[in-house]
Formats: sequence, C-alpha cells, structure tokens
Amino acid sequence: MRTFKDNKGRTWEIALNVWQMKRLRDTLGIDLVNVIGTSADGSVRVDTIDRIASDPCLLVDILWVICERQAKDAGVADEDFGASLAGDSIEEATRAFLDELVDFFPGARRLFLKKAVGLARKYTGEMETALKEALESPELEERLKTELRSASVSPESAASTPVPAP
Repeated sequence: MRTFKDNKGRTWEIALNVWQMKRLRDTLGIDLVNVIGTSADGSVRVDTIDRIASDPCLLVDILWVICERQAKDAGVADEDFGASLAGDSIEEATRAFLDELVDFFPGARRLFLKKAVGLARKYTGEMETALKEALESPELEERLKTELRSASVSPESAASTPVPAP
C-alpha cells in the first residue's frame, strides 16, 4: 500500500488488489490487469501506463475510484478530491500509484513494469534537468529579449506601415 498527500494535507491510501482492478475496469473501462501488452509486430507496449502518467485528469479519475471509500468516510466529495490535486500532489500521487501498480503484479511482470517505470522516471528526470539548464541559460534570456524587441511594434511604425489590400 502506498500513500500520497493532497494540497489540503490529507493523506490518501492506494491499495491495488483484484477487487480494485475490477472496479477500475467496470467504472472507467481501464484494464490495468492487462497493462502490459504486445503490438502486432510482437513488441511489448505499455501505452496505458504512459497515458496515466501523462494525463492528470485520468489519474485523478483512477485515484477517485481507488480512494472513494476513504473519501466518503471523510466526507470528501469527488469535486473536492479532484480540486485538491494539482502541482506537487499530482506528482506524488503519480509516483505512489505507479509504485503500487508495479507491486500488484507477480514475478516477471513486476520486474518488467519496475524497469519500464524506472526508465520513464530516468528520462523524465533527464528532461527536467535539461529544461532547467535551458531556462537558466543566458542565451535563452538574450533570445527572448531579441524576439520580444522584434515582435513589439511602436505606435509610430504601426501607423506608417501600409496595410495590404485583401
């Protein structure tokens, strides 16, 4: 079982088991039991995991199904549950959900999913590092200044620029 905190400081438990997997399939049409599949060419695909990790709305729907009983016991409506998940809490919830999903599976499937999730995290981390470096780069600031200067048009030059005929 994994936990995450929402933006209101409430702790939610994620426990995946066969009953929860069935509820997710029946409620949302998401078959996590068969999350590892094969393509027509025989290659392994994990597109459902990628979809969940990159779509916060889908993730929150999944989390609601998993946490619904806890929420109702705490008097939390689905709208409040969803509204309390944004930013860092989404990242924490995604991590907790994916770790719990990996642990749901036995043997080789668990090892494969663990590797897939680990690689996704590695590449996401590398992309974030590259983005941070690019954002801190003096060259980016200079390019933005240049672009902003060339994009801004003074009122005098706008008035003297002929408008092309339609």
